[in-house]
Amino acid sequence: MRIPKTTKLARLKNKLVRTYDSWLLLAVTILGAFFRLLRLDRLPPAADWDIAQYGVDALQILDGARPIFLTSNFGREVLFSYLVAIIYQFSDPGLYGILLSSAIIGILTIPAIFLAAQELMADEDSTLRTWVPLLAALVTAVSYWHLNWSRVGLRVIWLPLFISLIVSTLWRGLRTGSRLAFAACGLLLGLSQYTYQAARILPILVLFGFLITAVARRSTSRRMVGDFLITFGLALLVFAPLGLFAWRNPETFNDRVRQAILINGSVNTQEQASILIAQAREALRMFVIEGDHEPKFTIPGRPSLNPFLAISFLGGILIALWRWKRPVYLFLLFYLLLMTLPAMVASQAATAKRALGTFPAVTILVSIGLIVPWQCLQRYAGRVRTGSLAPSRWRVALVTAYGFFVAVGLVWTAISTYRNYFLVWGADQALPAHFQDNHNEVGRQIGRLSRDEIVFVSPFSVAHPAIQLFGNQHPNMRSYDGHFCLILPSKDSLTTTTYIIVPGPQEKSLERLQQMFPMGHLRQGPLRPVPGDPYYSTFRLPARTVPDLGNIDAVDYNQWGDEIELLGYKFDRRSYQAGEVINLTVYYQALRDVDKNYTAFFHLIDNSDPESAIMPVSQVDSEPCRGALSTSNWHPGEIIIDTVALQIGENAPAGDYQLITGFYSWPELSRLPVETSKGVNSEGLVELATIHVD
Repeated sequence: MRIPKTTKLARLKNKLVRTYDSWLLLAVTILGAFFRLLRLDRLPPAADWDIAQYGVDALQILDGARPIFLTSNFGREVLFSYLVAIIYQFSDPGLYGILLSSAIIGILTIPAIFLAAQELMADEDSTLRTWVPLLAALVTAVSYWHLNWSRVGLRVIWLPLFISLIVSTLWRGLRTGSRLAFAACGLLLGLSQYTYQAARILPILVLFGFLITAVARRSTSRRMVGDFLITFGLALLVFAPLGLFAWRNPETFNDRVRQAILINGSVNTQEQASILIAQAREALRMFVIEGDHEPKFTIPGRPSLNPFLAISFLGGILIALWRWKRPVYLFLLFYLLLMTLPAMVASQAATAKRALGTFPAVTILVSIGLIVPWQCLQRYAGRVRTGSLAPSRWRVALVTAYGFFVAVGLVWTAISTYRNYFLVWGADQALPAHFQDNHNEVGRQIGRLSRDEIVFVSPFSVAHPAIQLFGNQHPNMRSYDGHFCLILPSKDSLTTTTYIIVPGPQEKSLERLQQMFPMGHLRQGPLRPVPGDPYYSTFRLPARTVPDLGNIDAVDYNQWGDEIELLGYKFDRRSYQAGEVINLTVYYQALRDVDKNYTAFFHLIDNSDPESAIMPVSQVDSEPCRGALSTSNWHPGEIIIDTVALQIGENAPAGDYQLITGFYSWPELSRLPVETSKGVNSEGLVELATIHVD
């Protein structure tokens, strides 16, 4: 059979258009990759708690863990951490692998949005069908909003990619009836539940797509029911492991949502409505008027869209409202509203982050808002031509001027994105501090030390993910708070002990260490960019070093079982006025590994008043080091120096008072028996000294 020449020409034209689009898309993707990879090793400058946690999770995955849902940090979806683990196979564990994972997802989102727009515009006229996908991809490539979240290293960046692919496969299936497309949509929908909590509402979006298609066709065929079952059946199959975890651990699975959501049953309805309205207003303003004020994530107050994109976005919304009877436009409007809801009902995070799921819809509406006016100008120029002797002048002037406006707007968007991100936000001298660079530096110093060394850190907690990540999860690092206490190594220690101390106005441990260990080696760490003081100081002690504790009030014998011994104590003085504070320093030694976290109590009692034993004049009950050094973290032979401040009551009568101490377990409230020089005290009481109140 002979193929007509017109058919051959049409096929050739379509092939050329597809080739042309592919090359343009490749160029746009390369442009987006340039923005997302430029200076990625330096910006962002550090890993805060949330970012570093993904690195720690990835290391655990590489060690053999296979989590379905991450229970750390209020619960998190796991897919991003698995990607970081893959990247760590090809790079050193650290910040760059996390940021590179995020950037790769951001780059892949550019062609994914192109595919989504291509499917949504497939039944529109050739101008929309050709230009909306390319413009949407270009807007994605140069968008400050998407660039910012593509580089920050958080799992939320999965949302635009997965939503774009879900919309693309869903609409292709609804448009062509392809069972393969519906199967892909179902698999992607199920997998999306492992990305970010806002993805939990994506099934509603897919369901709405089926619903409006059925309404538009005015019937629901058996074929469509089968397509629906394929889509949601495969989604449920992929979701099943996570669903089983959620069913068994509902509190853990929903902990992050409960923490973030503004809805609170304890607040009256009117107040609750006011809170939600205010948050909804903030979420809507975020697009075009006023954005987040968190300097860690953006230029404070900068909206997600610049003025050029904002005007186009609003224009796209108006066009979609005008054409709402067409399923594709109604779908875009519903999608925009649905994925804005997480930003409207949640707090405790950047609004632009919560609304990032709307990004594909925003770019497509921006593109529609740019192309439809161009079509209108072309039609207007055509009408002018029918009554004018010089129609070409109108057509060229109108269409060329508008095309120039669009081109300039897009170029300006790219330039302003570069300037705002790299030259304004990236140049903020406080940015490293926003990303907790001090924890990063402490972790890096620990990572340089031998795995055999004992490492004590003050006042930062070594549980901080940045310290864990950059410290290579050092097996012998522990933390204490030098504001209140100090931990000394055992005199029988066979390895070097290194203290890493972050300076601060209340930090006292470095001064104490220099007094007790004059042979110790002090060295300052690197300097902060602002204000120029060191991030930390290191103080190193050789093995088997014995401390000089100075003059302390020694005790004959006070030992709680075979776990803790009281070596002595020290007062600032013994006589006080009512209302003053008693400053007491106690010296403990761990006799063996302590299994429990005990609470230490210090009670000031009036021996002449029997009620005082029940209701002390002053008391302090706390885990040692004010909770920063639990007894379960004490090791045999170590000396723990703790400081306690007891406030004497303003109305305390003059006289002598007895200061007693001991330990008890919580929540049982059972005291540990103590063995003293006088025998075993079953009540667990140690009498320290008599205090006089004038």
